[in-house]
Amino acid sequence: MSLTRYPRGMSETQVGPVDYLVIEFPDGTVSPGGFAALVDRVDAGIVYIVDIEFFRRDDAGLTSVPAHDFGVVDGLDFAEFDGAASGLLDADDVATVTRVLSPGSVGVVIVYEDLTMIPALDAFEAAGARLVAAGPVSPDDLDAALGDD
Repeated sequence: MSLTRYPRGMSETQVGPVDYLVIEFPDGTVSPGGFAALVDRVDAGIVYIVDIEFFRRDDAGLTSVPAHDFGVVDGLDFAEFDGAASGLLDADDVATVTRVLSPGSVGVVIVYEDLTMIPALDAFEAAGARLVAAGPVSPDDLDAALGDD
């Protein structure tokens, strides 16, 4: 598992879309299932973890928690995620996370890069083409375009 480096053979000059997820564990207990699936995607070269940060939310606010504090759960050692924490989140990000997490919960913010198109982009570039624009498509715009009117 390599949560801190690009998989071998992937271009470091091309950048895929970067997105984030905020996952809440309302009962304050972190379960490993989603993290195991995330590790599988990293190992397969589908995503690159830019940052992963864990938090506890109480009535006073948000507290950062090192991943290793969660120990080993069902065979998954959360210490493996310590190397992927980059401290990328700023005060506005932390304020947003504080607003969306419920008191008594644990949350994780995962900032990741989608690597699925990198091989195709490399092939286009090798053939002399160049990427001139890219960006997200709003789900609302997509629904409107594909919807039944």
